[in-house]
Amino acid sequence: MSLNGPIAARLYDQHVGAVYSYASRRVGRDVAITVVKDVFEHALGQQARRPEKASSDLGWLLAITTAFLRRHTATECRRLLNWTGEHTTGSGSIPRVTDPLLSSDAEDAALASTAKVMAAVAELEPEDRDVLFLVAWEGCSSALVSAATGIPPGNVRSRLSAVRKELRRRVGDTATAKENDETDADNERPTEPVDDEVEDPS
Repeated sequence: MSLNGPIAARLYDQHVGAVYSYASRRVGRDVAITVVKDVFEHALGQQARRPEKASSDLGWLLAITTAFLRRHTATECRRLLNWTGEHTTGSGSIPRVTDPLLSSDAEDAALASTAKVMAAVAELEPEDRDVLFLVAWEGCSSALVSAATGIPPGNVRSRLSAVRKELRRRVGDTATAKENDETDADNERPTEPVDDEVEDPS
């Protein structure tokens, strides 16, 4: 199905907010503008063809957006590794939700640092980040996640559960390693007072 002018305008008006919000939370506002431009140029181009089995307009656009975001994986991972907690909330037809794994309010001590969690997210496979963020940040249904990623709807929840389990393992391992390092450092500290005066090497 090719897209004519009225259909193209409706598609843009209804879903540009959701596409921009999704992209900006993952790669930042500046890069998101480029992604949105690429997505709608692709979707609205004369040669663009919507798959006959596409479940919805939004699902189709999220699939295109997810594909274009792969071009900016390095930018996304850099943002995750330098996490500041600043999100673009944006507006659109997908609600903004909070996932405990991605919240600084998490009660689990191993998940207390959102920055630590985000560093672990950066190490995930791109496909796993797609699922995690589509559900945790965008509040997508299993049907929308399936449309955006190609994962069968019945497998979305089990995939998400596996991703969360892997994150907990990674964050837990990091916390344990840090505790071990601190314990080792304590054990290596001298028991005798140390003279504050430093001998001149000359």
